[in-house]
Amino acid sequence: MNVKKALVGSFPKNPKLGKVISWYNMGKIDKEKLEKYINENIKKLFELAGDVKLDYTTNGLFRWDDVIDVTFGFITGVEKGPLQRFFDNNFYYRQPVIKEKINVKTREENIFLQDLESSRKIKEELSLSSKLKAVIPGPLTYYVLSDNRYYKNPIDLMIDYASAVNSLSQELSNVVDAIEIHEPAIFSSNIKRDVLEKLPETYKTMFDNVKIEKHLMTYFEINNLKRLDILFSLPVDYFGIDVIENLKKLGRVYTYFPSRKVHLGILNARNTKMEKISTIIRVYNSVKRKGASDVIIGNNTLFDFIPEVVVVKKLKLLKKLEKVESNE
Repeated sequence: MNVKKALVGSFPKNPKLGKVISWYNMGKIDKEKLEKYINENIKKLFELAGDVKLDYTTNGLFRWDDVIDVTFGFITGVEKGPLQRFFDNNFYYRQPVIKEKINVKTREENIFLQDLESSRKIKEELSLSSKLKAVIPGPLTYYVLSDNRYYKNPIDLMIDYASAVNSLSQELSNVVDAIEIHEPAIFSSNIKRDVLEKLPETYKTMFDNVKIEKHLMTYFEINNLKRLDILFSLPVDYFGIDVIENLKKLGRVYTYFPSRKVHLGILNARNTKMEKISTIIRVYNSVKRKGASDVIIGNNTLFDFIPEVVVVKKLKLLKKLEKVESNE
């Protein structure tokens, strides 16, 4: 059973890290001490990735409050707005307020890039074989979750955001091995048809001449199966599906899998119940029989919703897949 394993998105911040970040924000500690503690947490995560033998890992997003917060690190033209609910979850994010044309920050100002460069050094010091991913919200999700006060047309907003991500991706080509795009809004209701129809063009802009791997993550229930046509037309390498939320719809989703690379979100990041290895193997084998050319197993959404100790157990559960592999 030659299955790849991955961490998607964020890793839970332990209480001490939360306190250190608060101390820094209040001026009680300097930046050097903050960086030291963040790097210690990244190192710990990478050691876990090595233990579990993850094929892909993020740097945990320890520096950022949420998946949208990372955008403040690499684009200009926006300000931090109020806390808003992240889709239909008991989780909140700081809303971007768009006041000017979106552009990518210079290398000197690009904290997002600097964060990943620092993570790359830690990865190399540990001789970690896992591929490092940069986590970035997709253009549709960014549009949906932003307070737009500048653009008259949402498509122009998405194109400018995609262009900024493209410029960033060129800088990231020697830093990370893959880009993990989070696009849960693709299955949201009340999105106009013309916006959805422009998504493939927007993605072409975003990934034009980008050589590193592109992993597209979607999560939540697929309420509109017609959106799958749009999803699987996007120019990415791996297509991520929230298996947990769509178990009863997998038969329809499977028809898109032949000759495609897929990420199966089968570790439930929304509750503490442990998955059964037998279930993971059954879904994996079913997907392979449907003709998927490559399969990654990982969490179905961000790991912000459950405690760190549970996340560690869920990731270590994937180690049991090695025994299955050795018996085949």
